Amino acid sequence: MKFRTEIPSPSYPFQISYSDRMMFFGSCFSEHISQFFRTCRFQVGPDAFGILFNPLSIAQSLHFLAEKSFFCDEKMQNREEKMQDFDEKKQFFDDFCQFYDEKWHSFLHHGRFSHPRPELFWENIKSEFSAAADFLPQTDVLFVTLGTAYYYFHKEKRRVVANCHKVPAPAFEKQLAEMDQIVDAFSPFFRWRKQHAPHLRVVFTVSPVRHLSDGFHENQLSKSILHLSIEKLQHLYAEVYYFPAYEILLDDLRDYRFYDTDLCHPSAQAIAYLQEILTESLLDPFTRQQLAEVQRENRRTAHRPLNTAGEK
Repeated sequence: MKFRTEIPSPSYPFQISYSDRMMFFGSCFSEHISQFFRTCRFQVGPDAFGILFNPLSIAQSLHFLAEKSFFCDEKMQNREEKMQDFDEKKQFFDDFCQFYDEKWHSFLHHGRFSHPRPELFWENIKSEFSAAADFLPQTDVLFVTLGTAYYYFHKEKRRVVANCHKVPAPAFEKQLAEMDQIVDAFSPFFRWRKQHAPHLRVVFTVSPVRHLSDGFHENQLSKSILHLSIEKLQHLYAEVYYFPAYEILLDDLRDYRFYDTDLCHPSAQAIAYLQEILTESLLDPFTRQQLAEVQRENRRTAHRPLNTAGEK
């Protein structure tokens, strides 16, 4: 008798080794997977924006990194004659930032970048951005996790925001992205890839995290839009793949014991299971042997007692 639906590990026309470079973008699930590969000593690129949930912000961030500028839209391209006098820092603060609750916040970034001192706030953002922009063209595999199709639009700045940073709700409008809107948002990045990084493979996932604050039906509607958008991107562009994290948690594990205490986020056990399937699917046999040795060494190091004062 079978008591669960086991989803077979997906297969891909490529495999990853320790010589490959990876980057991760998107929701907190993406951060979990990124941290796993970092801990296991793979070459993982910098995280220039932090956790991002909606696909429009994720696509915009990739476009900015590809063009190595926060100001690569048509409005800025028409100002080429003024670029000599262009103050990037001032424009960034004017276009994307707000001082609220004793901190500077960027509506492009996760809250971990927020800081009370504007010079340190800007330096940290600029440093992480430059490192990631340099890493992206050399990346072999890009993982993108979409969390929700809902997004917030800042009414005064006239921009989609990646994070509201607890700024009062009247400053925003909540909207639901459509499939074509999401596909169009990723188009500039894929045009850049075709010209500058044709070797780059992109693996999309839909986050298994349930966004129940949007509503139960609304969460399902949102996830459906994300699935349809990824399907469309796979039809339009080569070397675009899908990893079924959402299906594995909801259809394979399918039990609240695999969720955290909030009953929305996957538990540590569920994340470990997803990581296991991901490595089985994407790592070649020799790399899996190397990974096992690295994990054993990590466990030995974690249990190694620290030297006490006076010991040699």
